[in-house]
Amino acid sequence: MNKTNHFDTAAKTWDNEETIQRNDAFAEAIKKYLPEGVARSFLDFGCGTGLLGRPFAENSKIFLGIDTAEGMLEQFNLRYGPWFQVKSLAINLEKAELDSSYGPFDVVMTAMAFHHLKEPIKMLDRFKRYLAANGLIFIIDLDEEDGTFHPDNQGMGVQHFGFSKAQYEEWANELGLKLIAHEIVYHINKNNRQYGIGMAVLKRFTDLKGHIELSLDSAAPDY
Repeated sequence: MNKTNHFDTAAKTWDNEETIQRNDAFAEAIKKYLPEGVARSFLDFGCGTGLLGRPFAENSKIFLGIDTAEGMLEQFNLRYGPWFQVKSLAINLEKAELDSSYGPFDVVMTAMAFHHLKEPIKMLDRFKRYLAANGLIFIIDLDEEDGTFHPDNQGMGVQHFGFSKAQYEEWANELGLKLIAHEIVYHINKNNRQYGIGMAVLKRFTDLKGHIELSLDSAAPDY
């Protein structure tokens, strides 16, 4: 079973007490870096059923959830159907580019999706190009582990066993991003042990031509 089929199958029962609690913790971690009272545009990569977006979508300028699993997007659309500013898109950004009519985004966020990517740095580079001035990228994923988190790595489409802070720093340096924060925001207990979930917060400090960006949006925090 490939990863898309796995998530299509799991979609209808995905929202449970544990996944809701986990995504609530992720959202609270993100909120610390976003001043209140500002309407923003969001891109949620690997949005699943939309759990992560609940605190952000209603008051956003636009909230775009993208995923490759159409079963997940069906649940996403059921959750957000009445909200005109919330859109969903079935697209594989490893193989296709997001249409230029979307974005730029003030916030690009993703939770528990990066370990499924063959080349995460290429996706991060795309995120950078989708950012508005002073936009932020939030990557939430497994802290580096030994490969025991998933019961079937191959069947569940696992490409990486989590990521360390050093890995995020390496990607940031290569892409002209600044890693402004890295923290463990949640723990998952399984296999008689704890697995940490890390959050990397990145900001672009060069424009698309490679020039240093010196101006800061008055609504954005000064890191």
